[in-house]
Amino acid sequence: MKILCITTRSPWPLFEGRALRSYNLIREAAREHEVHLLSFVQTQEDAEGIEHMRSICPLVEAHRLHMGWRRWELLLDALREPFTHRPLQILKYETAAMRRRVAELVAEHRYDLVHLDMLHLAGYMDVVGGTPVVLAQHNVEATILRRRAETDTHLLRRAYLRYQQAKLARYEARACRRAARVVAVSDVDARELQRMSGRRDIAVVPNGVDTGYFDLPQAAVRAGRLVFVGAFTWFPNQDAVAYFCERILPLVQAQVPEAHLTVVGRQPDTAAVRRLAALPGVELAGLLEDIRPTVAEAAVYVVPLRIGGGTRLKILDALSLSKAIVSTSVGCEGLEVTHGQDILVADEPAEFAARIVELLRQPQAAAELGRRGRETAVSRYDWSRVAQGLMAVYRQAARAGRPPARAAARARPRLARTAAAIGAAMGLAGAAMMLMADA
Repeated sequence: MKILCITTRSPWPLFEGRALRSYNLIREAAREHEVHLLSFVQTQEDAEGIEHMRSICPLVEAHRLHMGWRRWELLLDALREPFTHRPLQILKYETAAMRRRVAELVAEHRYDLVHLDMLHLAGYMDVVGGTPVVLAQHNVEATILRRRAETDTHLLRRAYLRYQQAKLARYEARACRRAARVVAVSDVDARELQRMSGRRDIAVVPNGVDTGYFDLPQAAVRAGRLVFVGAFTWFPNQDAVAYFCERILPLVQAQVPEAHLTVVGRQPDTAAVRRLAALPGVELAGLLEDIRPTVAEAAVYVVPLRIGGGTRLKILDALSLSKAIVSTSVGCEGLEVTHGQDILVADEPAEFAARIVELLRQPQAAAELGRRGRETAVSRYDWSRVAQGLMAVYRQAARAGRPPARAAARARPRLARTAAAIGAAMGLAGAAMMLMADA
C-alpha cells in the first residue's frame, strides 16, 4: 500500500513519548508499505530531526509551525477560537499551506490511505477526498483536559479549561465518527472513545518498546536513587514532578534520608523548573542523549502522574530495563501490568512513599520485581509485535473506505449568538492567561 502519514511534529529525535510511538510505527510500517511523511516542525530540533526520516520514507516534507513568534500566533488562535466549532488545540495545527499541500499530495499519489497521527490533525479529513483515513489517538485528548481542570486550583484558568474540554470532547467524538478507522493505545481509551463517539470498532494498538535496545548488562544500583523520566514541555509531567517533590519525597526522606530524585527530560528555564531545582534531594538532569545509564543505576523508577491519557512509554522503557517501578493508577493506565507482580501501584502520597521505602529497603525484592517487569515488556510490548496490529487496521481501512460525513446539527440563532459571546469572553481570558503563564 501507499500511505501518507501526517504528524504534528517530527518523529525524530526520540525525546518524547509521542515521537517514540510515531517513529517506531512508521519504521515498522515502512518495512511493508511505501510511507510518505508530511510533518509540522515546531523547533529547530524538529527541523534537524526530520532529515533522519528520509532514510525511512521516500517522500518527506516539513512545514514550519509557530517557529519564531509562537506566543503571538497562539494569541491570535485564542481570539478566533470562540467563533469556530474547533477548540484551541485543533486550531493550532490548521494552516492554509498544509491544507493545500495535503490536497496536492493526495491528488498526485492516489494514496491507499491517510494516517493522521493525533486528533490535532483531524481537520485535514476535509481535504483528502475519498481517501480512507486512519485516525491514531495517542490519548483521549478530552480526558487529559478534564483531568487537568480537576487538578487546577486557579478558578479562572479552571473555568477556561472546562470550557475547552467540553468543546474538545464534542470535536473528538465527531472526528472519530468521520474516520474510516480509529486507533487507541489501550482498552481504557478505546472504551472512552466508544462512549463518546458511538463507534464500536475502535482498534487497540498499544504502545511498545524496543526491548533489544534496553537489554543492558545489570548495572550497579545506587542506594536511595529514584528517577523520573518526562519532558517538562508536557503539563502532566510538570504536575507529576511537583506533586512528587512536594508531597511524596519528604515522606520517603523521613525514613530513608539518602533518598534522591533525578529528573530526566527536556526542562525549559521556567519558574516552575527553577523552584524544583532548589529543593533538597532533587537533581534536574535535563535532556540526555541516552537515558539508559541514568535509569539503570536508579533503585526505583517513579511515575507519579495524576493527569494523562493513553499509555506511558516511560513505563515500558523502565520495564525493559528491569527496573522496579512505583506508579499511580493513572501512570500505568491501559498497560497489562499487575500490582505486586511486575509493578507497584499507589495513588495516595503516604502509600506511594511507603511502596518506595519498601523497595529501597529490600533490594532483592526490587530486583525480582524488575525481572518480572522485563518479561512482561518482551512478551507483550516489543514494537515488532505491536506494529502487526496497526498493519491489520490499515488493511481494514483500505477495504472499508471512508464513512459518509454526518451533517452537523444546527443551533438556534439566539443560542448560537449567546454561546459565541460566552466563548469570546472565555477565549479572551484564556489568551490573557497564556500570555501570563511564563511571566
